[in-house]
Amino acid sequence: MPVAAHELAELTAALASGDPRNAVLRVVERLSTARMQTVVFSASRCFLGSMELERVYSSRPDLYPVGARKTKRETGWAQQVMRDHEVFVGEGALEMAAAFDDQEQMARAGVRSIINVPIVVDRACVAVLAFARHAERVAPADVLLAKLFGIAATAPFVHASR
Repeated sequence: MPVAAHELAELTAALASGDPRNAVLRVVERLSTARMQTVVFSASRCFLGSMELERVYSSRPDLYPVGARKTKRETGWAQQVMRDHEVFVGEGALEMAAAFDDQEQMARAGVRSIINVPIVVDRACVAVLAFARHAERVAPADVLLAKLFGIAATAPFVHASR
């Protein structure tokens, strides 16, 4: 499932907009919904000192409002994503419950799997993208696409973190 030229053009145009972070995230939301069957897409800024995340974008603000914060502390998820800068793939209720305190809310929204992509600037995680999906299993192609979207979303966070 290669990325089409018009999709790359949309991401490029979003980067050149007056509000690049939100413009890029809107394009990523739309493309991930269409290409990966994402049902909830969000982006959160990282605060490594307090191990907190603050949501800066949400496709479902009724469930996951912008501005909401959550503390991750020193969990396996936090180590993997925020400290080691590795993508997290959670499949099924057990993996979701082990990683997220709000797994019950996620289940009510129909979320059965998730891909979290860290946005890394100057060797520090500055944000995390979340691609929550109905499908219980995550295909390798979806992980690669999520990583590509993470690369596209990095530029606006670079500017915001300086």
